[in-house]
Amino acid sequence: MTLESIYYIGQTVAVVVIIATLIAVLIQMRQAHRLAKLETSRAIWVEASVRTINLADDAAKADFLQRALFGDDKLTDAEKTRLYLHLSGLMTMFENAFAMEQSGMMERRFWPRMRISLRDYVAPARGQRWWEIARKRTFSANPEFVSEVDSILVEFNALGENQA
Repeated sequence: MTLESIYYIGQTVAVVVIIATLIAVLIQMRQAHRLAKLETSRAIWVEASVRTINLADDAAKADFLQRALFGDDKLTDAEKTRLYLHLSGLMTMFENAFAMEQSGMMERRFWPRMRISLRDYVAPARGQRWWEIARKRTFSANPEFVSEVDSILVEFNALGENQA
């Protein structure tokens, strides 16, 4: 075996090692991206859980939320403000989740469940009235999100008409 043959064998082995290393790095990058998506999804779910629990973690808060969203009694100005702020905070969290899903940084399978939770807050009559104000006042800078919430309400209202 000549020195030239050994040199070519060495170069071939080096190329194979470089290609194998690049493949390993690519696999690691894909795994890291997947873990980042899962961590983002987990963080959004934790935030959603904490916000939801904080809205009704005692009887007075739960009573307020029930009356504010589903009741027929007139709300005081302070209660209207409280409801507006509660729903704005929740909706900002949903807006963040929507942005993460749209950018591919949240697992796509989680957004349909988030849509259902979002619907639970904007579908009641007072939630829909709140949305009519908030969509212009607070969320108009994000037309894609406004369109998503509008479509959720259209779907809900169509479902309600079909069940009647």
